[in-house]
Amino acid sequence: MIGKQIKGKGFLGVLNYVLDQAKGYRIGGNMDGQTPKELSKEFSESKKLNPDLAKPVYHVSLSLSPGEKLNDFEWSEVANRYMAEMGFEFSQFVAVRHTDKDHDHLHIVGSRIGLDGMTVSDSQNYRRSEAVIRGIEKDYGLQRVAPSREVGRKGITSGELRKAIKEQQPSIKMRMQGKLDACIKRSLTMSDFAKNVRAQGIEVIPNMASTGRVTGLSFSLEGEIMKGSDLGKSYTFGGLQKRGIDYHIERDRDVLSGKNENVRVSPARELRIGESVRGKIKGVVSDGQRQFLHVSSGKEQILAPVQELKMPLQKLKSLAGKEITLTSGRVGIRLRLKELEHDR
Repeated sequence: MIGKQIKGKGFLGVLNYVLDQAKGYRIGGNMDGQTPKELSKEFSESKKLNPDLAKPVYHVSLSLSPGEKLNDFEWSEVANRYMAEMGFEFSQFVAVRHTDKDHDHLHIVGSRIGLDGMTVSDSQNYRRSEAVIRGIEKDYGLQRVAPSREVGRKGITSGELRKAIKEQQPSIKMRMQGKLDACIKRSLTMSDFAKNVRAQGIEVIPNMASTGRVTGLSFSLEGEIMKGSDLGKSYTFGGLQKRGIDYHIERDRDVLSGKNENVRVSPARELRIGESVRGKIKGVVSDGQRQFLHVSSGKEQILAPVQELKMPLQKLKSLAGKEITLTSGRVGIRLRLKELEHDR
């Protein structure tokens, strides 16, 4: 079982989502209301007990592994147990079973403000949730799903989960992790891995010295570039080797690099003032503080600060794979695509 938790500001939006009759039906909880509006109004009563709490909404989804099922009564038991053991024994909540996906799953929407006026603590809530779920798996004979910290995979953030729910599809990170996991199982050497990954539409970008020594890997899918460490320790160059993928410089460096502009002979660098470069857009990357347009120019990897381009982020991402010319001046960066110019 996998649990994903979100804290939010308003009840009505999430209630509209979970109570959509095309997705599933209500199977438990402790509230009288039937419609999203009725339940939202009921939740507002507990919200009055602590009006200063910015995010009173607690939303958790509990998903079973493919092929596993619980009946409605069992799901109701699980909902009651989960909420009680997470500290919500005095809180309002509603439990809704969804049947619109291949995997059986439950949504619980509750108030972080108990009817006693106390706010439910969120300290160590991810670790506590995993402990509760491990107990539920054991008592109901469910397959144990290893926590992300055990498998070397970074879990998705609450923002990524909200976006996935809104768009009704897994995030780029989730899809990339899934595809890479499948490729790892079919690969013995780094050459095998690179070929399998590229066949899945993912670009492998090694940080490789001219000697063939690799100090890191990044992956690109649909214009989004992520370092292996962004996906989890098991997706780094060292992590892949620990998962059984062998790297031999003479055998694997050419295939891993693709013998193209993706070879990172030197670390990526920022575009210099007064410099003009021509290359192919690889995507948008971040150093944790700023975002950059990543352009491959020959064997160089060029980073142009997004804020200096002053072009909408989604527009820049949509240009992935396009040949462009970047020219940096004292007032910004000019991007030229085919016959069009964008002065920034």
